[in-house]
Amino acid sequence: MDQLPNYKFVKGDICSPDLVNYVLDTEKIDTIMHFAAQTHVDNSFGNSIQFTRNNIMGTHVLLEAAKIHSIKKFIHVSTDEVYGEGEDDSAPMIEDHVLEPTNPYAATKAGAEFLAKSYHRSFRLPIIITRGNNVYGPHQYPEKLIPKFTNQLQRGRPVTLHGDGKNTRNFLYVEDVARAFDTILHKGSVGRIYNIGGNNEISNLDVAKTLIKSMGLQDRAESLITFVHDRAFNDLRYTIDNTALTALGWSEQVSWEDGLQKTVDWYRNFSHRYKDIDRALVAHPRIESNVTSV
Repeated sequence: MDQLPNYKFVKGDICSPDLVNYVLDTEKIDTIMHFAAQTHVDNSFGNSIQFTRNNIMGTHVLLEAAKIHSIKKFIHVSTDEVYGEGEDDSAPMIEDHVLEPTNPYAATKAGAEFLAKSYHRSFRLPIIITRGNNVYGPHQYPEKLIPKFTNQLQRGRPVTLHGDGKNTRNFLYVEDVARAFDTILHKGSVGRIYNIGGNNEISNLDVAKTLIKSMGLQDRAESLITFVHDRAFNDLRYTIDNTALTALGWSEQVSWEDGLQKTVDWYRNFSHRYKDIDRALVAHPRIESNVTSV
């Protein structure tokens, strides 16, 4: 890239505006689906400044480049965690609910959303925002709950449940999530926000028990479940309303049972592809920030 006179690249700088502009110029891109983010909540407690740089600054650079290149559609992928802790089923979060993020990761995703909204309002950038439940399925890096528990069990280790294990999450199989994005890309209205949610709200403890049974280890279930100290703050649940998305024709097609079995089967066959994941399998993974406090 150093032979290109009109661009200045900084080695290792993923937020380089010149690098993004170069890609948009040379590849003639007209649509952006912005999935990129640093996502793991545990890591954000030990590395929060890096989350701000990647999730907010990275999004800002991409938005500015999209504005310059007159992108025709920009899908900004956010998370249900920007809503904060959910209430009971009688009051699921709708898209205009006030955002109340409770951890550094969720706060940076909320900040990135506000930037995206401002570019839509100020510059008419054709933005659509999504807020999704937990995604699971093959290929997911083992810092996430389901692949983490699966890999712990494969190694003969007990799963490590935060707190009492009663925190719940709604899990969506990756193929259903892909179908949701395809639907939003082709049928979604610019300026709208769409919740991507399913109907599989399950406690972390029940996820662990189901995985133990699925892997044929139920005779050792008691010894394979351990409880560790909780996060600094751990939202009990997230409840979102997906009416706007279903109105576009999307529906969840993969059952929790089928999706989980497909996922377990994949990790049984292909976990060896991950070279060194020990840091991801500890109870509270941390990738500490290199930034020195002043």
